[in-house]
Amino acid sequence: MSSAAERNYTVRKEEDKLIFATPAYKVGPDSVLHSGIYNREFSSVLASAAVAGIVYIIVAINTGNTIVRSMVFLLTFAGGFPFFRKFVFKEGLMEVVFNTTGGEARIYTSWITKRLKETISIKNIKDISIESRKHEAENPDAVRFVKQISLQHGTIIPGFGEEKILFLLKLHLADGSERTIYSDSNMQDVITAHDEIKGFLGLA
Repeated sequence: MSSAAERNYTVRKEEDKLIFATPAYKVGPDSVLHSGIYNREFSSVLASAAVAGIVYIIVAINTGNTIVRSMVFLLTFAGGFPFFRKFVFKEGLMEVVFNTTGGEARIYTSWITKRLKETISIKNIKDISIESRKHEAENPDAVRFVKQISLQHGTIIPGFGEEKILFLLKLHLADGSERTIYSDSNMQDVITAHDEIKGFLGLA
């Protein structure tokens, strides 16, 4: 089991509320290229470099001082990376607020802004379960190609293109429908989240 700091979710209690939040709520597999190469950090580097390059050209048109141009480029790039990582390429978040006094569970999703996705009556939550799902690479040829390119550049991407098993934490509603609120490859973390939420709601 991961420590609280290493888990891909947070749980906190506020009086009669339990607030569960996680960036890992999407059930579908990640893009082969995105997960292996174009991660959020690399995308932020590319975006920052592009903006810094544009600023460099603008400054170069207006001044012949090489030192000034270089300093502007470096400062723009250094400031742009944390900006893009924090505000543009940040992870989407799902937050589920279980309110026993209000008798409802509110599901929020956020990226740049936070919005209410759905409100569910707690009395309609009949069970919470864990389901496993296997994901295989959808494009083996793309996986082989990326691995070859990576090896040529002396880079190894651990676990890239391998079969992946996800454990899904689901709410089962009275109408027979389901809501997936957590999806992770770490089974023990999903079990821990399951037990915390189920215990709070008092489900047998």
